[in-house]
Amino acid sequence: MQDDQLFAGSIADNIGFFDPEFDLGRVEQAARLAAVHDDIAAMPMGYHGLIGDMGSSLSGGQKQRIILARALYRQPKLLFLDEATSHLDVGNEQLVNAAIRRLQVTRVIVAHRPETIASADRVLVMEQGRIVQELRPQPACDAPAGEVEHAM
Repeated sequence: MQDDQLFAGSIADNIGFFDPEFDLGRVEQAARLAAVHDDIAAMPMGYHGLIGDMGSSLSGGQKQRIILARALYRQPKLLFLDEATSHLDVGNEQLVNAAIRRLQVTRVIVAHRPETIASADRVLVMEQGRIVQELRPQPACDAPAGEVEHAM
């Protein structure tokens, strides 16, 4: 997701990934999971609003959450996210992490932010393509000093 982009078309088209038979209910459900539904609903044209110039009228966080909604729309069995919340404020990041955690899906998340790392079931620390350590994360405020930071 780190380098994904939005395409010219409506917000619904971008979330439904231009599926000619996309389901608006599933589009909205995916947007809710990605914590972007309220932002979209507040826009003058809502889900029918057009995205141009790779989403230049959207904030970085809105773009990132729409791209996440696109991934969630497809209802994957495996969800691979690379820095998927790097442009989000803490509140939206918590909403997204909680929603993703509730999904019945295997999640592989590449992250550096302590809040995202703390939401994981397992943390694998990699150096030069090799796993060098496995951690069982604790909430960031409860982790021993340096343990979560070392995992970054």
